Amino acid sequence: MSLLMTGCAMTMDTAGTDPSPEAARPLAVCGSWLAISWATGDTDQTILEVRASNRAREGWGCPS
Repeated sequence: MSLLMTGCAMTMDTAGTDPSPEAARPLAVCGSWLAISWATGDTDQTILEVRASNRAREGWGCPS
């Protein structure tokens, strides 16, 4: 079994990356990540996704 694994290659880069400028300024995200709403004709799934997006946005400190 160990012989099989010797032929495996890394396919993902594991090196560190620099954080995005927005990570240093979370409120900078708020200008482009606007809160969204749903319409009465939207599906339950769409409404759940809108709510999740808005909660994530609020997690960054953006006003609701």
